[in-house]
Amino acid sequence: MDTRPIGELVRLALAGESEAWRTVAARFYPFALRIARRGLSGSPLAEDAVQEAFLTVFRSLPSLREPEAFPAWLAAIVRSHCTRLAQGRHPAESLNDLEAQGRLPAPSAADPAEDLHDARLRAAFDRAVDSLPEHLRDITRRHYGRSQTTGEIAASLGIGEGTVKKRLHAARDILREKLLAYGGEGILRVGYMPVTDHLLAMAAQVLFRDRPLPLVQRRYLSWLALSEDLRRGRVDAAFIMAPLAMRIEAEGTGLVHVLDAHHDGSSLSVSPQGRTRRLGLPAPHSTHQALLGLLAGGRSELAGMSRAVINPSYVISSMRSGKIDAFFCAEPWGAKCMQEKLGRTVLFSKDILPGHTCCILAVRRQFVRNHPDMVRDYVRRLLQARDRVRDDPDLGAEVQAACTGIPRDVARDVLVRRIVTFDDLTPRAERMRLFLPLADRAGSAPFDLGRFVCPDFV
Repeated sequence: MDTRPIGELVRLALAGESEAWRTVAARFYPFALRIARRGLSGSPLAEDAVQEAFLTVFRSLPSLREPEAFPAWLAAIVRSHCTRLAQGRHPAESLNDLEAQGRLPAPSAADPAEDLHDARLRAAFDRAVDSLPEHLRDITRRHYGRSQTTGEIAASLGIGEGTVKKRLHAARDILREKLLAYGGEGILRVGYMPVTDHLLAMAAQVLFRDRPLPLVQRRYLSWLALSEDLRRGRVDAAFIMAPLAMRIEAEGTGLVHVLDAHHDGSSLSVSPQGRTRRLGLPAPHSTHQALLGLLAGGRSELAGMSRAVINPSYVISSMRSGKIDAFFCAEPWGAKCMQEKLGRTVLFSKDILPGHTCCILAVRRQFVRNHPDMVRDYVRRLLQARDRVRDDPDLGAEVQAACTGIPRDVARDVLVRRIVTFDDLTPRAERMRLFLPLADRAGSAPFDLGRFVCPDFV
């Protein structure tokens, strides 16, 4: 464990040493999460507050005049984000914004999304070690925290090396079980975004708490971060836009499309001011990009507009600040924009292509091979959740409000008006053909829909 003073670590991070930043993030992630959980008691948004706080810290670190004051500074930032989330306000910038503006460092430098993942893992490991029985805890800390060999530990504690090895083996079994959420043979890790398109992920988790599966679901605020974690194997599956999943598959990360997450579900909203200079889209390779291509210039509101990548959770603040003048993304953000009188909806995605697929459940191919029954059980659970929220929009709205902080009436409006639907979710190759041009540009060979689309689990 790195015991250097925080002031020294912050100065090194400011000087560009990425390992120092990773150490700072790992050391203070549990501290930040405790503050967020107190500030958002009973809310699932504490992780979001910490994620946004570390992004703010990463961006603003050069403004910290006294490196030794980092803990108090971080605490204030976390509390500020907790207050904002509690009031239903949304952040002004995302990782995608910073990347597009050239304000993130080069890939060889620190990566805030990757470092936050590492910080979560280190914090989880520390908590798991703290929970070990005393006779295992000290040996584990010496071995993993101080890099002592089994022989050195035996000599230091006055016990046999064989005893040390047995205790480490016992400790590893306990730690492995406690850290399954971060990778393991016995659990399915699924990522999703806070949009109505991914309601089934939220509903399956909330409605069947009394019948848990070996499953961990993780909410993301950035398509960039979700895609990267799926690509690197930090999650085994994701609710993800079909073009993004197809691109990842074409680039060599084996994925299988096992379920449509929904159909339709997005809206195009424009500023009431009449200015239409910049359009926000959720990702560079999105369903929305393909759908806009079908319009073929048929909307005067879009003529001559430049495009910017804005994640769904950030479109409201981006409209308010004038960063964009219109956006095309998943609900409930169009409905939320209308509620706040920041814009008007000029069309829904179903007006362009009725019944289109947008997001799918994509699972890493190796996981499907190794655990087909686990994938089948999860798909079955999602369809059970679908039946309940499709028949009861009030229940669906309640689930989404609880999981994302979106006002219940806004979430309900989207479901009642069937802006997004959850009928016939069996994967079909013909629905994916719209996205083939985007996928083909990512790979060296034509995209193989027959290999990608798998209806066997429905």
